[in-house]
Amino acid sequence: MEGGFSSRIDKGDFYEDSVAELLKKNGYKILERNYYAKFGEVDIIAEDVKKRTLAFVEVKSREKSGGVHPFEAVDERKQKKVILAAKEYMMTHNITDYFIRFDVAGVIFEGSRIDAIEVLEDAFQAG
Repeated sequence: MEGGFSSRIDKGDFYEDSVAELLKKNGYKILERNYYAKFGEVDIIAEDVKKRTLAFVEVKSREKSGGVHPFEAVDERKQKKVILAAKEYMMTHNITDYFIRFDVAGVIFEGSRIDAIEVLEDAFQAG
């Protein structure tokens, strides 16, 4: 058991839980977790209540000593998958009256301890 987690999935869930808690503390309402669509997946869908905005949040984690920031892991291919999943979510839930934003949450960890969580709002745009 590496770093206190029994699997990579457990580790990912822990980091997503931590990001969701941070978003809640900052006034967001969590609408969905791990939303699976035909062409992609969104880690967290949250409503920024103050701004009447839906935030589709991709969560990435990297080890502090790794030298690569988590934001760098969200490449163009991943962005397209998140955008397609967001479009499907909006169509299936008949959402038309919200602003939409694509955020990236970066979790920086050391061993099994979270060192920092950074959220980059409006990290990328739908084309």
